[in-house]
Amino acid sequence: MAAPKKRKLDGSGSGSGSGSSTPTMMSAFAARQQLWGVAATRNSTAVEKATAEPAPENVTQPGRSDRSSKRQATEEPVLGSTTAPTTTSADSKPRQTAIESGQPRAGSTTPRVESAEAPVRQHSSFRPSKKNLQRRAGGRIVLTCPEAERLVLLGSYGVKVQEGEATIAGAILTPSDEVQWVHAPLCHAVPVLRAADDTVLEVLPHPAAKGLRQLAKLNPCFARLWNETASQESARSKPSKSLGTFQIIYTSDDVPKRAALQELVSPAEWNKKLSGLAAGKPRGAPAIFLCGPKSSGKSTFGRLLANRLITDRRGSKNELWSSVMVLDLDPGQPEYSPPGVVSLSKIAVPNLSPSFCHPILPPHDGQLRAHAIASVNPGLDPAHFIECALDLYAHYQRSRDAKYPLIINTPGWIQGTGLDILSDLITAIRPTEVIYMSQDGPDDTVSTLQSACNAAAAAAAPIPFTTLPSQPSDILSRRSNNPQPLAGTPHP
Repeated sequence: MAAPKKRKLDGSGSGSGSGSSTPTMMSAFAARQQLWGVAATRNSTAVEKATAEPAPENVTQPGRSDRSSKRQATEEPVLGSTTAPTTTSADSKPRQTAIESGQPRAGSTTPRVESAEAPVRQHSSFRPSKKNLQRRAGGRIVLTCPEAERLVLLGSYGVKVQEGEATIAGAILTPSDEVQWVHAPLCHAVPVLRAADDTVLEVLPHPAAKGLRQLAKLNPCFARLWNETASQESARSKPSKSLGTFQIIYTSDDVPKRAALQELVSPAEWNKKLSGLAAGKPRGAPAIFLCGPKSSGKSTFGRLLANRLITDRRGSKNELWSSVMVLDLDPGQPEYSPPGVVSLSKIAVPNLSPSFCHPILPPHDGQLRAHAIASVNPGLDPAHFIECALDLYAHYQRSRDAKYPLIINTPGWIQGTGLDILSDLITAIRPTEVIYMSQDGPDDTVSTLQSACNAAAAAAAPIPFTTLPSQPSDILSRRSNNPQPLAGTPHP
Protein backbone atom coordinates (compact mmCIF):
# COMPACT_ATOMS: atom_id res chain seq x y z
CA MET A 1 0.00 0.00 0.00
CA ALA A 2 2.93 2.34 0.61
CA ALA A 3 4.60 1.78 -2.80
CA PRO A 4 2.05 3.71 -4.94
CA LYS A 5 2.22 6.73 -2.53
CA LYS A 6 6.02 6.74 -2.77
CA ARG A 7 5.97 6.51 -6.60
CA LYS A 8 4.07 9.85 -6.72
CA LEU A 9 7.30 11.50 -5.56
CA ASP A 10 9.66 9.26 -7.58
CA GLY A 11 11.33 11.53 -10.08
CA SER A 12 8.09 13.16 -11.13
CA GLY A 13 9.89 16.45 -11.56
CA SER A 14 12.61 15.19 -13.94
CA GLY A 15 11.88 11.70 -15.26
CA SER A 16 9.52 12.81 -18.01
CA GLY A 17 12.01 15.08 -19.74
CA SER A 18 15.17 12.99 -19.43
CA GLY A 19 13.97 9.80 -21.12
CA SER A 20 15.31 7.72 -18.26
CA SER A 21 13.38 4.56 -17.49
CA THR A 22 14.67 4.38 -13.88
CA PRO A 23 13.02 6.95 -11.60
CA THR A 24 15.08 8.77 -8.97
CA MET A 25 13.88 8.49 -5.36
CA MET A 26 13.45 11.86 -3.53
CA SER A 27 11.47 13.28 -0.65
CA ALA A 28 8.52 15.65 -0.90
CA PHE A 29 10.69 18.55 0.31
CA ALA A 30 13.31 17.86 -2.38
CA ALA A 31 10.58 17.68 -5.04
CA ARG A 32 9.23 21.10 -4.02
CA GLN A 33 12.73 22.58 -4.08
CA GLN A 34 13.28 21.19 -7.60
CA LEU A 35 9.96 22.63 -8.82
CA TRP A 36 10.82 26.04 -7.38
CA GLY A 37 14.21 25.90 -9.09
CA VAL A 38 12.56 25.23 -12.45
CA ALA A 39 10.14 28.11 -11.90
CA ALA A 40 12.99 30.47 -10.95
CA THR A 41 14.89 29.47 -14.14
CA ARG A 42 11.83 30.24 -16.28
CA ASN A 43 11.36 33.65 -14.56
CA SER A 44 15.00 34.59 -15.08
CA THR A 45 14.71 33.67 -18.77
CA ALA A 46 11.61 35.84 -19.08
CA VAL A 47 13.39 38.76 -17.43
CA GLU A 48 16.33 38.47 -19.84
CA LYS A 49 13.93 38.59 -22.79
CA ALA A 50 12.09 41.57 -21.32
CA THR A 51 15.29 43.56 -20.79
CA ALA A 52 16.23 43.07 -24.41
CA GLU A 53 13.18 45.12 -25.46
CA PRO A 54 12.48 48.51 -23.81
CA ALA A 55 9.21 48.53 -21.93
CA PRO A 56 6.92 51.55 -21.54
CA GLU A 57 7.64 53.65 -18.44
CA ASN A 58 4.09 53.51 -17.07
CA VAL A 59 3.74 49.73 -17.36
CA THR A 60 4.33 47.72 -14.20
CA GLN A 61 4.96 44.03 -13.88
CA PRO A 62 1.91 41.88 -13.22
CA GLY A 63 1.46 40.97 -9.59
CA ARG A 64 3.65 43.87 -8.36
CA SER A 65 1.36 46.85 -8.98
CA ASP A 66 -0.31 46.71 -5.58
CA ARG A 67 2.98 46.14 -3.77
CA SER A 68 4.79 48.99 -5.53
CA SER A 69 1.87 51.40 -5.03
CA LYS A 70 1.85 50.67 -1.32
CA ARG A 71 5.58 51.28 -1.14
CA GLN A 72 5.23 54.57 -3.01
CA ALA A 73 2.40 55.68 -0.73
CA THR A 74 4.56 54.95 2.29
CA GLU A 75 7.56 56.82 0.93
CA GLU A 76 5.59 59.84 -0.29
CA PRO A 77 6.28 63.03 1.71
CA VAL A 78 3.75 64.15 4.31
CA LEU A 79 1.83 67.32 3.41
CA GLY A 80 3.90 67.84 0.29
CA SER A 81 7.22 68.15 2.11
CA THR A 82 10.07 65.67 2.16
CA THR A 83 11.20 66.79 5.60
CA ALA A 84 9.43 68.38 8.50
CA PRO A 85 10.56 71.85 9.60
CA THR A 86 13.23 71.81 12.23
CA THR A 87 12.18 72.92 15.67
CA THR A 88 14.18 75.07 18.03
CA SER A 89 14.70 73.89 21.58
CA ALA A 90 15.10 76.05 24.67
CA ASP A 91 18.81 76.55 24.02
CA SER A 92 18.12 77.89 20.48
CA LYS A 93 19.79 74.92 18.74
CA PRO A 94 18.02 73.39 15.73
CA ARG A 95 16.93 69.84 16.35
CA GLN A 96 16.22 67.15 13.80
CA THR A 97 12.63 66.05 13.84
CA ALA A 98 11.39 62.46 13.87
CA ILE A 99 10.32 62.64 10.24
CA GLU A 100 13.80 63.69 9.14
CA SER A 101 15.43 60.89 11.08
CA GLY A 102 12.91 58.44 9.64
CA GLN A 103 14.13 58.68 6.02
CA PRO A 104 15.19 55.36 4.43
CA ARG A 105 18.88 54.62 4.69
CA ALA A 106 21.06 54.34 1.58
CA GLY A 107 20.81 50.91 -0.01
CA SER A 108 17.72 49.99 1.99
CA THR A 109 14.73 48.73 0.05
CA THR A 110 12.41 48.46 3.06
CA PRO A 111 10.42 51.68 3.69
CA ARG A 112 10.72 53.18 7.15
CA VAL A 113 7.61 53.02 9.33
CA GLU A 114 8.32 56.45 10.84
CA SER A 115 7.71 58.19 7.51
CA ALA A 116 4.04 57.20 7.64
CA GLU A 117 3.42 58.60 11.12
CA ALA A 118 0.89 61.34 11.87
CA PRO A 119 1.87 64.96 11.23
CA VAL A 120 3.75 66.81 13.93
CA ARG A 121 1.40 68.33 16.50
CA GLN A 122 2.04 71.81 17.86
CA HIS A 123 1.81 72.15 21.65
CA SER A 124 3.49 75.46 22.56
CA SER A 125 3.14 78.67 20.57
CA PHE A 126 6.16 80.21 22.33
CA ARG A 127 9.29 80.31 20.16
CA PRO A 128 12.53 80.72 22.12
CA SER A 129 15.23 83.21 21.20
CA LYS A 130 18.03 85.08 22.93
CA LYS A 131 15.68 87.97 23.64
CA ASN A 132 12.64 86.17 25.07
CA LEU A 133 14.38 83.30 26.94
CA GLN A 134 17.08 83.92 29.49
CA ARG A 135 18.76 81.28 31.61
CA ARG A 136 19.57 82.05 35.22
CA ALA A 137 21.54 80.28 37.92
CA GLY A 138 20.06 77.17 39.50
CA GLY A 139 18.19 76.03 36.39
CA ARG A 140 15.77 78.97 36.37
CA ILE A 141 14.56 80.48 33.10
CA VAL A 142 12.83 83.81 32.43
CA LEU A 143 10.33 83.96 29.57
CA THR A 144 9.25 87.27 28.04
CA CYS A 145 5.95 87.20 26.15
CA PRO A 146 5.11 90.44 24.31
CA GLU A 147 2.03 88.71 22.91
CA ALA A 148 -0.26 86.06 24.30
CA GLU A 149 1.46 82.68 24.33
CA ARG A 150 0.70 79.13 25.41
CA LEU A 151 3.30 76.81 26.91
CA VAL A 152 3.14 73.11 27.69
CA LEU A 153 5.72 72.07 30.26
CA LEU A 154 6.38 68.46 31.20
CA GLY A 155 7.86 67.59 34.58
CA SER A 156 7.99 69.41 37.91
CA TYR A 157 8.44 73.16 38.17
CA GLY A 158 7.40 76.38 39.84
CA VAL A 159 5.99 79.41 38.04
CA LYS A 160 6.20 83.03 39.20
CA VAL A 161 4.59 85.91 37.30
CA GLN A 162 6.88 88.94 37.37
CA GLU A 163 4.79 91.11 35.04
CA GLY A 164 1.38 90.72 33.45
CA GLU A 165 -0.93 87.76 34.04
CA ALA A 166 -1.01 84.03 33.37
CA THR A 167 -3.48 81.19 33.84
CA ILE A 168 -2.92 77.49 34.47
CA ALA A 169 -5.48 74.80 35.36
CA GLY A 170 -8.13 77.40 36.17
CA ALA A 171 -5.85 79.47 38.43
CA ILE A 172 -5.21 83.12 37.57
CA LEU A 173 -1.65 84.15 38.50
CA THR A 174 -0.49 87.74 38.98
CA PRO A 175 2.72 89.38 40.29
CA SER A 176 1.22 89.54 43.79
CA ASP A 177 1.01 85.73 43.98
CA GLU A 178 3.80 83.56 45.32
CA VAL A 179 5.50 80.80 43.37
CA GLN A 180 2.97 78.17 42.35
CA TRP A 181 4.40 74.63 42.21
CA VAL A 182 3.30 72.25 39.47
CA HIS A 183 3.74 68.52 38.88
CA ALA A 184 2.87 67.54 35.30
CA PRO A 185 3.51 63.82 34.59
CA LEU A 186 2.51 61.98 31.44
CA CYS A 187 0.01 59.76 33.24
CA HIS A 188 -2.34 62.75 33.70
CA ALA A 189 -3.50 65.53 31.41
CA VAL A 190 -0.74 68.15 31.31
CA PRO A 191 -1.93 71.68 32.19
CA VAL A 192 -1.34 74.48 29.69
CA LEU A 193 0.34 77.67 30.91
CA ARG A 194 -1.22 80.63 29.10
CA ALA A 195 0.45 84.02 29.28
CA ALA A 196 -1.35 87.27 28.47
CA ASP A 197 0.15 90.14 26.49
CA ASP A 198 3.27 91.77 27.96
CA THR A 199 3.87 89.02 30.51
CA VAL A 200 7.17 87.98 32.07
CA LEU A 201 7.33 84.53 33.66
CA GLU A 202 9.99 82.86 35.75
CA VAL A 203 10.06 79.06 35.72
CA LEU A 204 11.96 77.36 38.54
CA PRO A 205 13.07 73.76 39.15
CA HIS A 206 10.91 71.88 41.65
CA PRO A 207 12.75 70.95 44.87
CA ALA A 208 10.63 67.80 45.31
CA ALA A 209 11.20 66.45 41.81
CA LYS A 210 14.01 64.09 42.78
CA GLY A 211 11.96 62.50 45.55
CA LEU A 212 9.00 61.81 43.25
CA ARG A 213 11.22 60.14 40.69
CA GLN A 214 12.54 57.80 43.37
CA LEU A 215 9.07 56.23 43.51
CA ALA A 216 10.02 54.21 40.43
CA LYS A 217 12.37 52.17 42.62
CA LEU A 218 9.38 51.05 44.69
CA ASN A 219 6.95 50.49 41.85
CA PRO A 220 7.63 50.46 38.08
CA CYS A 221 4.23 52.12 37.54
CA PHE A 222 5.91 55.42 38.42
CA ALA A 223 8.62 55.08 35.75
CA ARG A 224 8.64 56.95 32.44
CA LEU A 225 6.24 59.61 33.72
CA TRP A 226 8.49 62.66 33.52
CA ASN A 227 10.95 64.39 31.20
CA GLU A 228 13.78 61.96 31.87
CA THR A 229 15.93 60.60 29.07
CA ALA A 230 16.57 56.89 28.68
CA SER A 231 20.02 57.10 30.29
CA GLN A 232 18.68 59.07 33.23
CA GLU A 233 15.84 56.61 33.68
CA SER A 234 18.16 53.60 33.74
CA ALA A 235 20.74 55.19 36.00
CA ARG A 236 18.26 57.12 38.15
CA SER A 237 20.73 59.97 38.17
CA LYS A 238 20.06 63.65 38.64
CA PRO A 239 18.40 65.40 35.69
CA SER A 240 20.85 67.08 33.34
CA LYS A 241 21.25 70.83 33.12
CA SER A 242 19.64 70.92 29.70
CA LEU A 243 16.42 69.38 30.96
CA GLY A 244 16.41 70.10 34.68
CA THR A 245 13.22 69.03 36.39
CA PHE A 246 11.03 70.26 33.54
CA GLN A 247 11.00 70.55 29.76
CA ILE A 248 9.10 72.83 27.39
CA ILE A 249 7.17 70.72 24.88
CA TYR A 250 7.09 72.68 21.62
CA THR A 251 5.84 69.91 19.31
CA SER A 252 4.95 66.27 19.56
CA ASP A 253 8.55 65.43 18.60
CA ASP A 254 9.67 66.72 22.02
CA VAL A 255 7.55 64.15 23.87
CA PRO A 256 9.60 61.20 25.21
CA LYS A 257 9.60 58.15 22.98
CA ARG A 258 6.85 55.56 23.42
CA ALA A 259 4.75 58.06 25.37
CA ALA A 260 1.56 60.00 24.70
CA LEU A 261 0.87 63.51 25.96
CA GLN A 262 -2.65 64.78 26.54
CA GLU A 263 -3.25 68.44 27.30
CA LEU A 264 -5.72 69.47 29.97
CA VAL A 265 -8.76 70.56 27.95
CA SER A 266 -11.55 72.74 29.30
CA PRO A 267 -14.55 72.93 26.92
CA ALA A 268 -16.13 76.30 26.20
CA GLU A 269 -19.19 75.39 28.28
CA TRP A 270 -16.92 74.71 31.24
CA ASN A 271 -15.17 78.06 30.92
CA LYS A 272 -18.47 79.90 30.74
CA LYS A 273 -19.77 78.14 33.84
CA LEU A 274 -16.53 78.74 35.76
CA SER A 275 -16.70 82.45 34.95
CA GLY A 276 -20.31 82.60 36.08
CA LEU A 277 -19.64 80.87 39.40
CA ALA A 278 -16.67 83.15 40.12
CA ALA A 279 -18.25 86.37 38.84
CA GLY A 280 -19.68 87.55 42.13
CA LYS A 281 -20.20 86.51 45.71
CA PRO A 282 -23.74 85.58 46.72
CA ARG A 283 -25.15 86.34 50.14
CA GLY A 284 -23.81 83.09 51.50
CA ALA A 285 -21.05 80.73 50.54
CA PRO A 286 -22.08 78.59 47.56
CA ALA A 287 -22.26 74.80 47.77
CA ILE A 288 -21.70 73.18 44.37
CA PHE A 289 -22.78 69.54 44.03
CA LEU A 290 -20.92 67.71 41.21
CA CYS A 291 -22.27 64.43 39.87
CA GLY A 292 -22.17 62.45 36.65
CA PRO A 293 -20.96 59.22 35.04
CA LYS A 294 -17.51 57.75 35.50
CA SER A 295 -14.64 59.55 33.78
CA SER A 296 -16.89 62.48 32.87
CA GLY A 297 -14.62 65.13 34.44
CA LYS A 298 -16.15 65.68 37.88
CA SER A 299 -12.80 65.79 39.69
CA THR A 300 -11.22 67.88 36.93
CA PHE A 301 -14.02 70.43 36.91
CA GLY A 302 -13.99 70.59 40.71
CA ARG A 303 -10.23 71.23 40.67
CA LEU A 304 -10.59 73.98 38.06
CA LEU A 305 -13.42 75.55 40.03
CA ALA A 306 -11.47 75.52 43.30
CA ASN A 307 -8.42 77.08 41.63
CA ARG A 308 -10.58 79.74 40.02
CA LEU A 309 -12.39 80.69 43.22
CA ILE A 310 -9.12 80.99 45.16
CA THR A 311 -7.30 83.16 42.62
CA ASP A 312 -9.97 85.13 40.71
CA ARG A 313 -9.89 88.83 41.60
CA ARG A 314 -12.39 89.84 38.95
CA GLY A 315 -15.36 89.17 41.17
CA SER A 316 -17.00 91.48 43.64
CA LYS A 317 -14.85 94.59 44.15
CA ASN A 318 -11.52 92.89 43.52
CA GLU A 319 -12.10 90.41 46.34
CA LEU A 320 -11.50 86.67 46.31
CA TRP A 321 -12.13 83.67 48.48
CA SER A 322 -9.11 83.00 50.66
CA SER A 323 -9.99 79.30 50.93
CA VAL A 324 -12.28 76.67 49.47
CA MET A 325 -13.73 73.63 51.21
CA VAL A 326 -13.76 70.30 49.36
CA LEU A 327 -16.11 67.50 50.43
CA ASP A 328 -14.67 64.51 48.58
CA LEU A 329 -17.22 61.69 48.53
CA ASP A 330 -15.54 59.58 45.83
CA PRO A 331 -13.81 56.73 47.71
CA GLY A 332 -12.57 55.16 44.47
CA GLN A 333 -10.40 58.06 43.29
CA PRO A 334 -10.13 60.59 46.14
CA GLU A 335 -8.05 63.73 45.72
CA TYR A 336 -6.81 64.36 49.25
CA SER A 337 -7.01 60.98 50.98
CA PRO A 338 -6.21 57.29 50.41
CA PRO A 339 -8.72 55.14 48.51
CA GLY A 340 -11.64 53.99 50.62
CA VAL A 341 -11.83 57.28 52.56
CA VAL A 342 -14.26 60.22 52.34
CA SER A 343 -12.95 63.52 53.67
CA LEU A 344 -13.50 67.24 54.23
CA SER A 345 -10.48 69.39 53.35
CA LYS A 346 -9.63 73.08 53.36
CA ILE A 347 -7.72 74.34 50.32
CA ALA A 348 -5.94 77.73 50.37
CA VAL A 349 -3.58 77.40 47.36
CA PRO A 350 -4.28 76.22 43.81
CA ASN A 351 -4.09 72.48 43.23
CA LEU A 352 -1.74 72.05 40.26
CA SER A 353 -0.66 68.43 40.76
CA PRO A 354 -2.15 64.93 40.53
CA SER A 355 -3.40 63.28 43.68
CA PHE A 356 -0.34 61.05 44.18
CA CYS A 357 1.91 64.15 44.20
CA HIS A 358 0.33 65.69 47.32
CA PRO A 359 -0.31 62.92 49.86
CA ILE A 360 -0.04 65.55 52.63
CA LEU A 361 -1.62 68.99 52.37
CA PRO A 362 0.45 72.13 53.10
CA PRO A 363 0.45 73.51 56.66
CA HIS A 364 -1.99 76.34 55.86
CA ASP A 365 -4.39 73.82 54.32
CA GLY A 366 -5.52 70.66 55.97
CA GLN A 367 -7.86 67.71 56.17
CA LEU A 368 -10.42 68.69 58.77
CA ARG A 369 -12.28 65.41 59.08
CA ALA A 370 -12.37 62.00 57.35
CA HIS A 371 -14.13 58.64 57.54
CA ALA A 372 -12.90 55.27 56.29
CA ILE A 373 -15.68 53.25 54.67
CA ALA A 374 -13.34 50.28 54.03
CA SER A 375 -14.36 50.09 50.37
CA VAL A 376 -13.85 51.96 47.13
CA ASN A 377 -17.52 51.36 46.30
CA PRO A 378 -20.29 52.97 48.39
CA GLY A 379 -22.58 50.08 47.44
CA LEU A 380 -20.99 47.87 50.10
CA ASP A 381 -23.01 49.73 52.78
CA PRO A 382 -25.01 52.64 51.30
CA ALA A 383 -26.53 53.63 54.64
CA HIS A 384 -23.10 53.91 56.26
CA PHE A 385 -21.78 55.90 53.30
CA ILE A 386 -24.62 58.43 53.51
CA GLU A 387 -24.14 58.71 57.28
CA CYS A 388 -20.44 59.47 56.85
CA ALA A 389 -21.15 62.04 54.14
CA LEU A 390 -23.76 63.86 56.19
CA ASP A 391 -21.46 63.88 59.24
CA LEU A 392 -18.76 65.61 57.19
CA TYR A 393 -21.27 68.15 55.91
CA ALA A 394 -22.56 68.80 59.44
CA HIS A 395 -18.97 69.41 60.59
CA TYR A 396 -18.58 71.96 57.80
CA GLN A 397 -21.75 73.78 58.85
CA ARG A 398 -20.72 73.92 62.52
CA SER A 399 -17.19 75.15 61.87
CA ARG A 400 -16.05 78.70 61.25
CA ASP A 401 -15.04 77.58 57.77
CA ALA A 402 -18.69 77.58 56.69
CA LYS A 403 -18.07 81.05 55.26
CA TYR A 404 -16.01 79.50 52.44
CA PRO A 405 -17.44 77.89 49.30
CA LEU A 406 -18.05 74.14 49.37
CA ILE A 407 -17.36 71.85 46.41
CA ILE A 408 -18.90 68.37 46.71
CA ASN A 409 -17.47 65.62 44.51
CA THR A 410 -19.46 62.39 44.25
CA PRO A 411 -18.88 58.87 42.84
CA GLY A 412 -19.64 58.02 39.22
CA TRP A 413 -22.43 55.61 40.18
CA ILE A 414 -25.56 57.14 38.63
CA GLN A 415 -28.01 54.25 38.33
CA GLY A 416 -29.83 51.97 40.72
CA THR A 417 -28.59 52.29 44.29
CA GLY A 418 -26.05 54.90 43.22
CA LEU A 419 -28.81 57.14 41.93
CA ASP A 420 -30.71 56.71 45.21
CA ILE A 421 -27.59 57.79 47.12
CA LEU A 422 -27.22 60.94 45.02
CA SER A 423 -30.89 61.82 45.46
CA ASP A 424 -30.70 61.38 49.24
CA LEU A 425 -27.56 63.54 49.45
CA ILE A 426 -29.16 66.35 47.40
CA THR A 427 -32.26 66.28 49.58
CA ALA A 428 -30.26 66.35 52.82
CA ILE A 429 -27.51 68.82 51.88
CA ARG A 430 -29.60 71.19 49.72
CA PRO A 431 -26.73 72.64 47.70
CA THR A 432 -26.98 75.98 45.94
CA GLU A 433 -26.51 74.29 42.54
CA VAL A 434 -26.26 70.77 41.12
CA ILE A 435 -24.02 70.26 38.07
CA TYR A 436 -24.38 67.04 36.08
CA MET A 437 -21.23 66.35 34.03
CA SER A 438 -22.86 64.84 30.95
CA GLN A 439 -25.28 65.91 28.25
CA ASP A 440 -25.92 62.36 27.07
CA GLY A 441 -28.18 61.20 29.88
CA PRO A 442 -29.35 58.66 30.84
CA ASP A 443 -32.72 60.42 30.75
CA ASP A 444 -34.10 58.61 33.80
CA THR A 445 -31.05 59.65 35.83
CA VAL A 446 -31.37 63.30 34.83
CA SER A 447 -35.11 63.40 35.55
CA THR A 448 -34.61 61.75 38.96
CA LEU A 449 -31.91 64.25 39.95
CA GLN A 450 -34.06 67.15 38.79
CA SER A 451 -36.93 65.82 40.90
CA ALA A 452 -34.59 65.64 43.90
CA CYS A 453 -33.61 69.28 43.35
CA ASN A 454 -37.26 70.35 43.28
CA ALA A 455 -38.09 68.28 46.36
CA ALA A 456 -35.14 69.64 48.34
CA ALA A 457 -36.18 73.23 47.71
CA ALA A 458 -39.64 72.65 49.23
CA ALA A 459 -41.37 76.04 49.45
CA ALA A 460 -38.27 77.96 48.37
CA ALA A 461 -37.01 78.33 44.82
CA PRO A 462 -35.91 75.08 43.20
CA ILE A 463 -32.21 74.22 43.21
CA PRO A 464 -30.60 75.11 39.85
CA PHE A 465 -29.72 72.02 37.84
CA THR A 466 -27.09 72.38 35.08
CA THR A 467 -25.73 69.87 32.59
CA LEU A 468 -22.25 70.23 31.12
CA PRO A 469 -20.48 68.15 28.46
CA SER A 470 -18.17 65.42 29.65
CA GLN A 471 -14.44 65.95 29.54
CA PRO A 472 -12.99 65.01 26.15
CA SER A 473 -10.32 62.33 26.22
CA ASP A 474 -8.45 61.16 23.09
CA ILE A 475 -5.31 59.83 24.71
CA LEU A 476 -4.38 56.17 24.41
CA SER A 477 -4.31 54.28 27.66
CA ARG A 478 -0.95 53.43 29.17
CA ARG A 479 -2.24 50.10 30.43
CA SER A 480 -0.72 48.22 27.50
CA ASN A 481 2.82 49.01 28.66
CA ASN A 482 2.17 50.28 32.16
CA PRO A 483 -0.70 49.63 34.55
CA GLN A 484 -0.60 53.27 35.65
CA PRO A 485 -4.08 54.78 35.06
CA LEU A 486 -4.61 58.15 33.44
CA ALA A 487 -6.42 59.64 36.40
CA GLY A 488 -6.62 59.10 40.12
CA THR A 489 -4.13 57.56 42.48
CA PRO A 490 -1.60 55.15 40.94
CA HIS A 491 -2.37 51.53 41.64
CA PRO A 492 0.37 48.90 41.76
